[in-house]
Amino acid sequence: MSPNRISRYFTSRHSYPLVLLLTGLFLFRVIYGLCSEFWFEDELQIYLIGLRYYTTGLWPFYGPDVVYTQTQIPGALQGLLAGGPFFAWAAPESPVLLVNILSFASLSLFGWYISRRIPGFPKWIIYTWLMLAPWTINYGTRVVNPSYVIIFAIPFFIGFFELATNRCRLIPRQWAFFLMGLMLTFIVQLHLSWVLLVPFAGYAFLVQWHHDRGRLLSSVVIFTVGLLAGAATLVPTLLHPAVVSQGVESNVVLNYSNIKNLFTVLTRYLAFASSEVNYWLGGNTASRLAVVKDQLWMAPAVIFLLVAGFVQVILFVVAFFQKNTDEGWVRIKWITVAAFILVYLSFFFSIKGPSSHTFIIVMPVPMFYSFYCYEWLLKKRRTVWHRLLVTLVLCTVAFNIGMALNGYHTRSLYRDREKVKRAIEQRDYHLLGERRSDAWGYR
Repeated sequence: MSPNRISRYFTSRHSYPLVLLLTGLFLFRVIYGLCSEFWFEDELQIYLIGLRYYTTGLWPFYGPDVVYTQTQIPGALQGLLAGGPFFAWAAPESPVLLVNILSFASLSLFGWYISRRIPGFPKWIIYTWLMLAPWTINYGTRVVNPSYVIIFAIPFFIGFFELATNRCRLIPRQWAFFLMGLMLTFIVQLHLSWVLLVPFAGYAFLVQWHHDRGRLLSSVVIFTVGLLAGAATLVPTLLHPAVVSQGVESNVVLNYSNIKNLFTVLTRYLAFASSEVNYWLGGNTASRLAVVKDQLWMAPAVIFLLVAGFVQVILFVVAFFQKNTDEGWVRIKWITVAAFILVYLSFFFSIKGPSSHTFIIVMPVPMFYSFYCYEWLLKKRRTVWHRLLVTLVLCTVAFNIGMALNGYHTRSLYRDREKVKRAIEQRDYHLLGERRSDAWGYR
C-alpha cells in the first residue's frame, strides 16, 4: 500500500472518530512520558548523551553504554535523537516530545497494519491497546534506548510480516525490504539485541527465493540500500581514530546457566502483549504497595490487571493449539514460536540473564500474535469477550493515570526541572550529571 493510501485511511470522512481518538492518545502518551522516570541511571545517561552533544557541539560518535563490560555502542544515532531536539527547542521536554512523536507514528503504523490484517477486530481497541499497554507506553514515551528500539523494530517487523506471511499485499516488496535494512542499522546503534533481527531478514530472503527467484537480486539490492542509509550515522564512528578499552563483542560469552530460564523467557516474552503491571509498579512488593497506597483509588484497576495479565499469557498458550486454517494465523503463530526459541537460545551467548528489556526488540511479534488470539475469542462469544476487552482497556487507562500522578512528584523530570534547565541554558551538561564514559576515560 502506498503512503497516499495510508493517508486516506486516516483522513476519510468515516475515520474522523479514529483521528480524534488518536489525537487524544498522543496527548495522553506525551503527558505520561513527562511524568515517567527521568532520574534513574539508564534514563539519565541516555539524556546526557544528547545533552552532551548539544552543549559541547561534539559529534556523538558513541551511543548507549554497556555497563557490564564498560563498553559503548558505536554510532551517532542515539546522540542525535536525544540531542537534536534541543536545537529546535532548547527546553528540558524537547527530547521527550520527539520520542513520543516517533513512537506514536510507529505504533499508528502498526495499528493500521493489524487492522488491515484482522479487519473484523474493533479498530479503536487495536489502537488504544497498542498505545496504552504497559510495555508500549512505558517504552516509547521516555528517553531511554529501548524506547527507540521499539520505534524502529515495529517497521522492521511489519516489513517482515508482509514478506513472510502476506505476500506483500499491503506493502510493496521493495518497501518491505528497504524498511528492514534501514531499521536494522538504526537499531545497531541503539542496542545489542539487533542481532536477533538478522535471522528474520535471512528468512525473508528465503521466502523471496522460494516464491520469486527472479526478483531476489533486486531485493538484495534494495535491502542493502536500506542498510547503507541507516548506517550513515555509523560511518563517522568507524572512521574515527578514538579507541575504547574493548569492543561490544566482549559482551558475547558462553553462558550455559541461562538454560534453566526457558519458562522465564517464555512468560516474559508473552507478557509484552499483556497487562503486566507488577513489573512497572516497582521492583519489590514494598515499592509496589507504596505506589498503590499513594493512588489508592486505582487499586481495583490494579487488581483486575494483575489477574488479566496472567489470564492473557495463558490465553496466548491455549490459543496456539486451537484449530484454525487461516493462512495468516498459521504463519504468525509459528513465527511467534520461532522468535521465542531464537530469544531463548540467544541468552546462551549473553553476558546478562533474560531481563525483559534486553529483548524488547521482538515485542511486535507476540503483540501481533495476541490480536489473532483475541479474534479467536470474539468469534466464540463476541459480546462477553468484547466487554472484557473494553474493561481491560478502561482499567489500563486508570492504571496509567495513577502511575503518571505518582511519577510526577517522585521520579519525573519535574522533581528538579530547574537543574536540567540550567544545564541547557549554560550549555554545561556536567550541571546535570556525569557521563559514564567520562568516568571510564573515554572521549
